[in-house]
Amino acid sequence: MDGFLGWWDGVELWVTGLGFVLQVIVVMPVVLLLAYGLAVGCDAVLGRAIELLHRLRRGRAERS
Repeated sequence: MDGFLGWWDGVELWVTGLGFVLQVIVVMPVVLLLAYGLAVGCDAVLGRAIELLHRLRRGRAERS
């Protein structure tokens, strides 16, 4: 873990030493990929939850 934290500190120092425009160019692709991954994951989880709710409602309607 210390190796990773040391690497991360080095990357952080390197990025903060860059100018603002270069920081944006370096950081934005990473942020966009993380946001896209989070959106895809949330979409999958919510899609399955909605599908489960539809199944439960259909089951209750058939029983009534």
